[in-house]
Amino acid sequence: MLKELHLNAYAKVNLALNVLGPRDDGFHEIETILHTVDLHDAITLREREDGIEVRTDNPAVPDDARNLVVRTAQVLRETFNVQRGVEIDIRKGIPVASGLGGGSSDAAITLLGLVQMWKIRLNGRGLLSLAASLGSDVPFFLEGGAAIARGRGEKVTWLPPLPTTWLVLARPRVEVSTAWAYQNLNPSEVRSRPSVAGMVEAMRAEDLAGVGRLMGNVFEDLLAKRYPVVGQLKRRILAGEAYGATLSGTGPTVFGLMANEAAARKTAEELRALPDVEVLVSRTFAEER
Repeated sequence: MLKELHLNAYAKVNLALNVLGPRDDGFHEIETILHTVDLHDAITLREREDGIEVRTDNPAVPDDARNLVVRTAQVLRETFNVQRGVEIDIRKGIPVASGLGGGSSDAAITLLGLVQMWKIRLNGRGLLSLAASLGSDVPFFLEGGAAIARGRGEKVTWLPPLPTTWLVLARPRVEVSTAWAYQNLNPSEVRSRPSVAGMVEAMRAEDLAGVGRLMGNVFEDLLAKRYPVVGQLKRRILAGEAYGATLSGTGPTVFGLMANEAAARKTAEELRALPDVEVLVSRTFAEER
């Protein structure tokens, strides 16, 4: 009997993101604090006799090897000589190319699901290594919650997640290439860098006001200079009942950590009056370990 699994792939935000410098392998050394939120893609894995097929409700999502879920299935089949195929159905809840990690999360959840479906024997270290080979953010999404990620993002240290906290997320309709952002980031022009150590202390103390004050992303000024709407969105969010606001990843999504659900929904309603901005309300999320 062919198996079928239904899974959720959760988005992330970067509460803090610092770039330390380029590496010899062409990547950059980073230090970031990640947290999953309950915004998610719904993924269905259906076993089939052979081949890999992707179906999605969003035409912006590729259905070939450009999609990390396809590469994930290919790597597992080749590495472990799996004779079965799979149909992967992706219902998108996370905006595409938004800095919220949708592609990496989809890959991590597909990896976990296929290991279970195809009964692949793989220990925790092997799973992390395979995830890291797929993408820098993929190891984090194997568990989600809260973590510091170092190296190129693949070295993950778990943190206690925040108490449930509401967020507003605003994605302007501009395209930001991650490669462009890193190529154009000039370390000497970064006006301020987030204190990752300070953020960890605030998170351990469940000090949401402290977390909000310490939120920051070294790509903010670069993006705000090229796309003024990024700075405008941050100012609008901070004008509400927000602990803090910053850019997620290399953007273009700007998000705010809000005082409560009512504050998040009020700010979201105000932001929806702006042209060409997708606005979502979510909250921090962590599955029990």
